[in-house]
Amino acid sequence: MATLFCVRPATRNIGNDLINHAASELVSSVFGNDTALVTIPALEDAHFGGFTKAQVYDMNRLADGVVVGGGNVFENGQLTVDPDALEALRVPLMLIGVSHGRIYDTDRHLVDRTDAMPPDVIRQLAGKASTILVRDRASQRMLEDLGVGTVELGGCPSLFLSPNRPDQAASDRILFSIRHPARMSVPPELQWRVADDVRRLLEALERAYGPTVALACHDYKDIEFAKGFPNTPLLYFDGVERYMKALRQCRLSVTYRLHAFLPCLSFGTPSVHVSYDERGSAMVATAGMAAWDVDLIRERDVVATVMQRTADLVRYWELRSAAQPAIASMKATSVAAIRRFADAVTGYARQRAAA
Repeated sequence: MATLFCVRPATRNIGNDLINHAASELVSSVFGNDTALVTIPALEDAHFGGFTKAQVYDMNRLADGVVVGGGNVFENGQLTVDPDALEALRVPLMLIGVSHGRIYDTDRHLVDRTDAMPPDVIRQLAGKASTILVRDRASQRMLEDLGVGTVELGGCPSLFLSPNRPDQAASDRILFSIRHPARMSVPPELQWRVADDVRRLLEALERAYGPTVALACHDYKDIEFAKGFPNTPLLYFDGVERYMKALRQCRLSVTYRLHAFLPCLSFGTPSVHVSYDERGSAMVATAGMAAWDVDLIRERDVVATVMQRTADLVRYWELRSAAQPAIASMKATSVAAIRRFADAVTGYARQRAAA
């Protein structure tokens, strides 16, 4: 039985926990349920994390392989990398479900984030990996433009969660997943507009569905924003099972959060996604749902467009059905790549035992 160190973003965001849950399920489906998956935070803290000298020392001593991802490890300053320590890593390395996305500047042009991982560090990390599975086509293009070799499109592991049972009972709840506008990397005038859009959306949803709307806070910072709407119930999720249950059971999801939309797509819960950067729009497009996405940057009336989507859920089901072959293909690619990584782990273990 293998011991895998899983380096993943561990910030106070339920989306990261969902990705980790889905990635762990996917890896365990190949390696076996008795595989030891040891969570390592992607950022260094007082004790361990990332690719520091002390952490890589433990990886070389204790792990049979290292898995990085899923999540936005190429940006947000989400992964601590000491280049000398990373170079000293000896056990097999796999990147899974990793992504990179640009943001909009004040002129609404896509630009790299100021906290994006430097290209030389990306090349080094990719060069150490025997298997590279990226989340979306934009991330794949970025790596290929940097001269990285074989980069496979594996999608986000949250796309492969099991669908709802046919007899799954839905509640009357409308789950509205928000993000604090100050945390959105969009021009300031759009940040201010988001607050008004959320107010107007709450009013429109309540007119259409009654007093069944709840604001879902994915991140600790979202609570402050949600408190600005005291007449709407607030939900905060600090456990992934409770979060997935809420998504499975809600009548409808309206979301500024990619990792409400993707699991809903897996579960078969109707969902409308509002994208505001390349990271979100590229993944929705990779999942085959670009025609359903609501683009905050280009839409003149986000509220009207969202409400049009909610009134035409037949179109959602049609697009979701058409997207299934591409999603199945990404899952097959991911499983095949993990099997190759498992072979590399086995080969390294034999080599180490023979030394």
